Amino acid sequence: MVTLWHDVSDLDTFVNGLETLSSPETAQLIARARYRMEDEGIIQRITDQGESLGRMVAVDGGNNVLSIGSGSQCFILAVAYSLKPGDQPIFRMQRIHFESSEPSGMMYGVRNAMELALVNETHEAHSFCIVDNSWVSVLQTINRTIDHYKDASEHDRDILFPYLEAMLSERGTFISALQNPRNIAMSKSGVSQYYAKEYTDRKLPLPDKSFLLGILQPGEYTKPDAIKLQVEGSLNVHPDSIFKTKDEVKAIYNSTLAATGEHGLCLTYFRPHLWSPVKRIEFHKKLLQGDGHLFQSMLHTVAQSMSIPTIMEPLEQFLVDEVVKRHTGKLPGVYQTAGIANLKDFSGQFAMQLTRRMRT
Repeated sequence: MVTLWHDVSDLDTFVNGLETLSSPETAQLIARARYRMEDEGIIQRITDQGESLGRMVAVDGGNNVLSIGSGSQCFILAVAYSLKPGDQPIFRMQRIHFESSEPSGMMYGVRNAMELALVNETHEAHSFCIVDNSWVSVLQTINRTIDHYKDASEHDRDILFPYLEAMLSERGTFISALQNPRNIAMSKSGVSQYYAKEYTDRKLPLPDKSFLLGILQPGEYTKPDAIKLQVEGSLNVHPDSIFKTKDEVKAIYNSTLAATGEHGLCLTYFRPHLWSPVKRIEFHKKLLQGDGHLFQSMLHTVAQSMSIPTIMEPLEQFLVDEVVKRHTGKLPGVYQTAGIANLKDFSGQFAMQLTRRMRT
């Protein structure tokens, strides 16, 4: 069974991790674990083979629900944000009326589709595009959305189908995003315990982000590995026929570093600075080709973007998250007071006001 991801922030993990790691018993387990990981070559250090590629793009989404009469009004948005000179935020918003009294499964599917569409629209080629999520979580959400789609009313299926088709077709946004090596996934949550279990003989049941906070020194990262090797069970892909790229997606998620296929997902845990939390980064295996120059550049780019000690993530990821959070909470109220005719105009103006204020 695949591990699910929960909403635990990097700040929570950082603070709780420091508290947990402070006991003498834990310190002994950590010391022995680090010795083993060094001996096995798991702990590696960033090199000067790569260099920062400058400002990145970050994509995030949000949603809110307003229950009025029968069914639910779902407000869904996706935002792409960059600090590159001359770049403007890209903003997409939809208001959807589902008949279902529990629309969250379909709403998150639409949000996934909108975010993946923006990831492909940015088509980052110089630096990197941060997907504010885990690729594991994205796949799980798609699988659940298809289940909801199969059980939905005809009305709700008609609404959801175009989003699923755009996301899951042969040239859909999902497979395209997975195949672009400039897209990296960085989730603020996660409960993986692979390293904590493996290197303490299950004596320290901590999330890896907390455990590795006691292991990794600034500038160190875990040896890149295939994502499937650190997930309990296989990464299943929904077999429904609407998932046109299911075979290709399954191959990408279940690939190994030794596999001959062109595409595959890898992960590393990286601690950029002494004051920073450990970041879980999921990336395309092409970054490791040759001498790994592009992989090292990715680490340098992330480290450079995390330059403010009170912001525990790349600056672009923090800012897009702020835009989404502030914006999402206001949409139902604006809809009730101003109506749908003014909603999209408000959305664009509000987003621009926020981003202008954040850049000053």
